[in-house]
Amino acid sequence: MQNLRIKICGITSVYDARMVCSFPIHAIGLNFVKRSKRKINLKTAKEILSKLPPLVEPVLIFEDEKLSEVIYTASTLGVNTLQLHGNETVSYCNDLKRFNKFLKIIKALPTKEASANQLNAYKKVCDCFLLDSYDRKNQMGGTGKPSDWNIAQEIVSKTRLPVILAGGLNPFNIHSAAKRVKPFGIDVNSGVESKIGKKDKSMIERLFEELNS
Repeated sequence: MQNLRIKICGITSVYDARMVCSFPIHAIGLNFVKRSKRKINLKTAKEILSKLPPLVEPVLIFEDEKLSEVIYTASTLGVNTLQLHGNETVSYCNDLKRFNKFLKIIKALPTKEASANQLNAYKKVCDCFLLDSYDRKNQMGGTGKPSDWNIAQEIVSKTRLPVILAGGLNPFNIHSAAKRVKPFGIDVNSGVESKIGKKDKSMIERLFEELNS
């Protein structure tokens, strides 16, 4: 689908990074959420970034992390795009921007909880929204459960900021989801894995076949 941005999230190794970047993707997600099964450390992140093609953007993922830790990690890795998956406030996002005006912030929100007031508040300090199906209390994404596409479609039509669709996307539903919601981009994680944290080349091939059909 023309102009649709593709992000593969939950990259945990150099091997997977190289493999997914052999496809026409635009970004990868590197997870620093403490409770995530796909969490990586700084050493692994540096190794992955050293092999990343220049036109593929790395995104660092955090959840309710201390501001100082987010700033330290982003500065150490030289990455300016952050994805915030927790209860980070507007003030928290604003503090990040004050520290580094070049930071781009993707605010992840549970699709069913996203409201017009919430979107309006965050749009002043964020650059993009990500709609996911995650449950704040149980798991912060990568659940394999689809988002509510009807709600997502309504949000996309009403907000001026770019919206990334996530939540249970895989080769079998990606075409329908993208066609119905018409997001700026899609974020795929568990839907192209052979096991948690391990991306499957054949599933990514199928994903792009469906997107191009």
